[in-house]
Amino acid sequence: MKQHEKKPGNENRDRKAKNVVEILLVVAAILLIPLFFAIRTAANPPATPKTATPHKPAATIAPGSATKVKEPPPCTFPLAPIAATETAPESYTFSEPKVVLTSSEDLYDVVEWLPDNQRALMTRELRSPNNKTIQQSIELFNPQTSEIQVYATRNQTAEPPSWLPELNAVVFPAMHILSVDEKNHRYQFTRQIWVSHGNPQATELIADNLPQYYVAVKPSGGGMLYLSDKRIIRRNGLLKDLPSSSFDSSEWDYSKGRARELPISYEMIWQPGTAFIFLYSDGDTGGGYTFILDSNTGQVCELKLGGWAARAKWSPNGRYLAIARFQGGRPTESSDLAVLDAATGKLYTMRVTPEDMVGKHYVSDIAWAPDNRHVLAVGSVLSSSGAMQNDSKGLYLVDFVSGQSDPILPAYAFSTDSSRSSNLAWSPDGSQLLARCPTVEEERICLVSVQQNVK
Repeated sequence: MKQHEKKPGNENRDRKAKNVVEILLVVAAILLIPLFFAIRTAANPPATPKTATPHKPAATIAPGSATKVKEPPPCTFPLAPIAATETAPESYTFSEPKVVLTSSEDLYDVVEWLPDNQRALMTRELRSPNNKTIQQSIELFNPQTSEIQVYATRNQTAEPPSWLPELNAVVFPAMHILSVDEKNHRYQFTRQIWVSHGNPQATELIADNLPQYYVAVKPSGGGMLYLSDKRIIRRNGLLKDLPSSSFDSSEWDYSKGRARELPISYEMIWQPGTAFIFLYSDGDTGGGYTFILDSNTGQVCELKLGGWAARAKWSPNGRYLAIARFQGGRPTESSDLAVLDAATGKLYTMRVTPEDMVGKHYVSDIAWAPDNRHVLAVGSVLSSSGAMQNDSKGLYLVDFVSGQSDPILPAYAFSTDSSRSSNLAWSPDGSQLLARCPTVEEERICLVSVQQNVK
């Protein structure tokens, strides 16, 4: 439980500076100032989370020391046994975008397609009439029928929900305010994880008093995990306890150049078909961390990616890791696309936007094609005057092996809000894209049909 946190002096919408921004926005909610991170007021009485039995399987990554801060050992390859069978590279034909969601006020996040290829997990901001507070609705959306099913409502947060296929449920992090001292701008809160089976009035508390929002769900089902009390708490797809293991993220915070003294907050992305988690952090004055965590043992190694990750996605077959890569600390000058072959350790890097455009080049979101060979990226170029070059802002299909990057539907504007979690998703069967396609006047989500052709 966090106690007596003070409101900082400046607002910050950068979703990667979670620990600082989190404090600012909770206080902002109390004072009716616009907020951009989550506070979930518990609908059910808090429950004490169960504690799993410690378990120590055989190590696959060299262990580190729990007694002092140190640099993890470098990762060795292959990271895990990965099927040698590769799908044939494909070519793709993209239809004209169809606008399927619009709003003059609300903002959307496209989190992920469900395995049925029909519905997508999304979040939607719900601004109050006076535009002072922002709630967030967690929904399933069918773009073909426009049907929406609300699973939960919370105050807005950049931490995305996840789909739990065995239970047809959504797992999501939230913050619960315990008490507020408005006079001194102090409060007490706890971080929590909840699950909804489809009824927003009957959500269930999974865990409370978490040190950070570390939660990951295994792709295609099989379980989830979160970090609590310096342990990895593991549950199966039915949310039953599995053996836990020790892990202390602060043990590996070895950078001497970080400006912030608050604990680092990590994102967790589960590698398909393995027990490994890509654990990555926001960049600071000294950059960010890119680790691999063995969820069975709690042991860590470090990936040398030549920079830190702002976005990260594993390929469908689990062999490749794509990141929107920043180099150096803040302020960041530009970003590119980097793809790691987890079988060989080879790193592919490329600029997505046209080379002849002068300015700062950025990659703000990524999605994998089903052939495990192409990455769809949202790219843009910022001119030296600080203006975004409109003819560069959009979707690019990248063959990461050859380094070729082709604009997709260049007549349309596709973009993301860099402080948000995700605005781009490719369905598992490869037949559909959902992407943010806003105009100056309104927020929009577009559906694009995709025809796949084996080369």
